[in-house]
Amino acid sequence: MPDNLTPEDRKRTMRAVKSSKTKPERRLRAYLAGRGISGWKMHPVDTLGSPDFSFPELRIAIFVDGCFWHACPHCNRPLPETNIDYWRKKIQRNVERDRLVTHELRNGGWKVIRIWEHQLRSDLQEIGEILIRAFHNLDTIDELQLQED
Repeated sequence: MPDNLTPEDRKRTMRAVKSSKTKPERRLRAYLAGRGISGWKMHPVDTLGSPDFSFPELRIAIFVDGCFWHACPHCNRPLPETNIDYWRKKIQRNVERDRLVTHELRNGGWKVIRIWEHQLRSDLQEIGEILIRAFHNLDTIDELQLQED
């Protein structure tokens, strides 16, 4: 399907895409706050990868990954047809960075949880229950992987 926007309109549209305080992040934030879960920071620059949510005292980092930007295998969103090589490389760099950040945080003693955008749309209650169980049982959180690999 060809792009229905001019290159200048596409550029303006892509610049408007936010990287923080996205709707999925706001949903998770509201869920955490509504359940009285505290001790978290959003986008702390002092934590590797600047996770969407960080629980520094528990050493838990939560990333909310957009399905398009992080190549969700469940959604399998198509790349724009315009400048497809750029988009393929861009998404691949994101995926590689995600792997590296997850690896480095875990090596540093952090527990890393990655949640897909679509999971927050459809499974918020289930995700919340998993997170709450994880907070109460930190020894098993290494096994928690909300994203399908």
